[in-house]
Amino acid sequence: MNFVSHFDQPHTLNTYGSYRFTSTFNVSGQWRYGSGFPVPGFFRTQGADLFLTGERNSLRLPAYSRVDLRANKAFLFEKWKLTLSAELLNVTNHKNLRIPIIDGIDSTTGRVFHHFGTTMPVLPAIGVAIEF
Repeated sequence: MNFVSHFDQPHTLNTYGSYRFTSTFNVSGQWRYGSGFPVPGFFRTQGADLFLTGERNSLRLPAYSRVDLRANKAFLFEKWKLTLSAELLNVTNHKNLRIPIIDGIDSTTGRVFHHFGTTMPVLPAIGVAIEF
C-alpha cells in the first residue's frame, strides 16, 4: 500500500526583507507559507465532520501562513551597545491548525469526534540586548 509520509509538504516558501533607515534603526519582515501536512491516520471529511476511511494520510491540514514584523533600534555608547527590539508575530492573525486531537470515535458510523489545536494568534514581543 502506498501513502504520503506524515511530513509530506510539497510547497514551502520563506521570504525575508529588511530595510535600514539609519545605522542604528532597521525594520524587517518575513512571510512563511507551507502547503498543509497530512493528518496522520485513516481520516476523511464529510461536510464539517471527520470519519474513518480505509486510505491512510489522505486528509490534509489547511495551508500554513505567517507574517512577522520587527523593528530594532540600537543605542551606541563608548564601550557597549544597547539594542531595543519590538516584534509582531502572525500579523495577519492567520488561524494555523495543528493535527487534530481525537476525543472519541462512534464505532457504528465511523464518525470521529475531534478538535483542532491552533498555533499562536497575533503575538507582540519586545526585547533588549546588551553588548559589551
